Amino acid sequence: MTSLKKQRAGGNEGVKQRTSRRRLNPVEEKPRPAHPVRSGPVCVAASVLSWLAALGAAAAAPTMAEAGPSKANAAPLVVPTLQTWQGGAGSWRLNHRSRLLIDPAGATVLEPIAVRLSDDIHAVSGLKVIVQRGTRAEPRDIVVRLAHCGAPASVIGQEGYTLDIGAHVTVCANTRDGVFYAGRTLLQMLVLDGHQDGKHDALPRGRAVDYPRYRERAVMFDVGRKFADVTFLKDYIRFMGWYKLNTLHLHLNDQVLSDDKKSWLSRSFRLKSDNPAFAGLVPADGHYYTRRDWDALEQVAAANGVTIVPEIDTPGHAGAFVLARPDLAYAGDSPAGGTLDPANPRTLDYVESVFTEFLPWFRSKDIHIGGDEVNVNGGKVSIAAQINYLNKLGRFLQQHGKQVEIWGSADMATGLDKSFVIQRWINWGDEAKINWSDRGFTWIESFGDWYVVPFGPVYDNPNGLRGDALYEGWSKRLPADCSTQQGPVGGQIAVWNDKGTLDYSYETTVNGLLKDAIPAAGQLFWRGEAKDDAGKRVAYPVLRKSVEQLQYGPDASLFKGVSL
Repeated sequence: MTSLKKQRAGGNEGVKQRTSRRRLNPVEEKPRPAHPVRSGPVCVAASVLSWLAALGAAAAAPTMAEAGPSKANAAPLVVPTLQTWQGGAGSWRLNHRSRLLIDPAGATVLEPIAVRLSDDIHAVSGLKVIVQRGTRAEPRDIVVRLAHCGAPASVIGQEGYTLDIGAHVTVCANTRDGVFYAGRTLLQMLVLDGHQDGKHDALPRGRAVDYPRYRERAVMFDVGRKFADVTFLKDYIRFMGWYKLNTLHLHLNDQVLSDDKKSWLSRSFRLKSDNPAFAGLVPADGHYYTRRDWDALEQVAAANGVTIVPEIDTPGHAGAFVLARPDLAYAGDSPAGGTLDPANPRTLDYVESVFTEFLPWFRSKDIHIGGDEVNVNGGKVSIAAQINYLNKLGRFLQQHGKQVEIWGSADMATGLDKSFVIQRWINWGDEAKINWSDRGFTWIESFGDWYVVPFGPVYDNPNGLRGDALYEGWSKRLPADCSTQQGPVGGQIAVWNDKGTLDYSYETTVNGLLKDAIPAAGQLFWRGEAKDDAGKRVAYPVLRKSVEQLQYGPDASLFKGVSL
């Protein structure tokens, strides 16, 4: 996770030589080794296939509205594109008498989403749509409900939805998140109607059945090395929701190594408790999140279909905890003070106390425990000691109802708890070919090629991650045997701040380097590569034309001066 990128072969005994995921240490740039190039299919749940075949057969025959000379509407080029679309004929038009009707049976859940959708419709159309409870729709209305979607619940799942645009518009989903994503699609269709900005009012008639490819669609920020303020994170959450990304992974602790590799420039943990027992964890730079800050982030995340997955990384990358508890430091590192000693039983007690303090803050069922690169600073902690520590910490969190996520390392695969969700990140050597399903794990693709490290080496995209590169390269980097059962359950792109003590900001530098990849990540993680109505692959420059109109979405205001 750092990205120490030590030499790829040979090296110190006891240290696996590899590209460090987070590049903890600055190193001499070396030619990048060739990556295994694989063709990775879009993994679609097998239970969906028979229903999709039936839908396709139904779509082959024109409906009454499509009969005659009228041509069926092509699928709208929203981003991410739709899983299925059955085109109707002509357009439905929004007007000043349109209403958002919410089903009274689900009003408690639906009302806040409908109010938000009404505000966003006003932002893109200039028309104020009144929110009312009711089920009797007029042709001008938009109906929102939580049941009877006309598609099996197993197909659309917890985040999918149906969108029917005919005499009136009907949005239907199993959950509030599904309704939210349907609303994003509706809004994107409006923005792409070809009308003047602020005057969008037309939707193509047709029926969409849409659902995600991956259950976890993530963006990660290394806020341990470079703090991101709450305002930035709130706007990025809105930006992510616009493109149906559903996970913000916050790496909450880490350290920055000096260029001469002899000292630590910073060692920080970014959560501040009012409990005096944890006063030693307050970072020296004074940048941290309070409980109030975290609650505000959680509220915005929930409203945008996003889960915040916190990562507290130990026993490596744990310099902030060593500062608070120097008695728990591992003594074999150089420089010293960056690693907790997992063989010391008091270390686990302390780290469990940190989690106990902050678990009430976290609404996510998923908690990331880091676990990588323990020997990245020349140490010789045994694999057995690392596995023992991580399994015990994982069981502690499981007893609190949490699902554990961890960075993958092949040398720990045999002994690690198989219930842990692995993030596959190592992008060199034989480990770059590993399919963690073969080792008995559920896994998320977090491949190192998709890292952004501001001011980092050339292999870490210091000039930014382009959407084209991500779109063209994602499937090729997946393991060769990525079938429906063997593929990842999620995807992630990441920003690591190995040079986090330099003077740069998230609002300008980080966003400038990452923004182009956000729509592409949304496309890949929700739908996979886009296909046109004939099933032909759509190149990313075609999608980019939509992105240029869609921008950051109607709710993200921080980046309006920097277009996509």
